[in-house]
Amino acid sequence: MKISNIFHYISNLFSNGVLVLLSIVGSWLYWFFFPAPEYLYSSLAVLGMIVLDIVTRLYAQSRKAGGIKKAIRTKDDQGKKYINSKKFLEGTTDKLIIFVVMAILCSLFYRVSILSELAIWFTQLVYTLMLLKDTLSVFENLDDAGVKGLGIFRNVIHKKLDEYTGGNDDENN
Repeated sequence: MKISNIFHYISNLFSNGVLVLLSIVGSWLYWFFFPAPEYLYSSLAVLGMIVLDIVTRLYAQSRKAGGIKKAIRTKDDQGKKYINSKKFLEGTTDKLIIFVVMAILCSLFYRVSILSELAIWFTQLVYTLMLLKDTLSVFENLDDAGVKGLGIFRNVIHKKLDEYTGGNDDENN
């Protein structure tokens, strides 16, 4: 292979400016948000729990209404639809904004911390609290759907959240 062929091949790689820009931005975002492997795994766990929370909320609402089609079309006793896309969008957006803000804070803490282990410990604590909060929400959703036998799990998660946060959080997501 000639050197001119190599240069031609490399120049072709950079011919699409949009892809090059997306690659640069994507690489920078990955570098910023995931400075250590623990950040990636914790983020995926919390995002997975957020998705599970949404799915169980949809399940609970559809079960209350007697099916997913009925939940979308009919209204409950207060005149509100069981499944309201605007309400779901607002709740999901709020959770994602909190997630992104916390991810930015944890990443910045890693960047300014002298001890990376301290930053990783802090991040694990933050993501654990977010995971516990969404786990409690999943159990509450399943309880709303009428699934039996979840009381002990819900009580344990609620107790741990109260221990970590030092308060009583009665908000139902």
